[in-house]
Amino acid sequence: MTAWYVQREHEELGPLKPAELLSLVRDGNVLAETMVRKDDSPWFAASEVGGLFEAARRPTIEHYCPHCEDVRVASPPATCPKCDRILAKTRQRIIEHSVGTSKSSLGVSNGPTASARRWLQRRMGRDLS
Repeated sequence: MTAWYVQREHEELGPLKPAELLSLVRDGNVLAETMVRKDDSPWFAASEVGGLFEAARRPTIEHYCPHCEDVRVASPPATCPKCDRILAKTRQRIIEHSVGTSKSSLGVSNGPTASARRWLQRRMGRDLS
């Protein structure tokens, strides 16, 4: 299976499965300019990965056992881990995705939020823009 790596600041995140890389794109932790690499290849911009951002925007289908409440299962045929039934059909939920635009969950700060900035301005009596 393909292993992906993401460069953030001075460290390397990975190995990541393709689904994990898509999740980082959806969360805004991997942007077009983020450096990534596949297996042992050289680093390159994520925008050069053909179809990555398009795939991240595509809807996905989650499958649930129709006999149990909110028990997620694989696509049919599948066996429910809770009730042990073999499922030919599942309850489906379509998940719409968008591509995030911030790096906040990787620990990169864009500075204080507007409300925090106003509070600091009142406390310190100066402009923090």
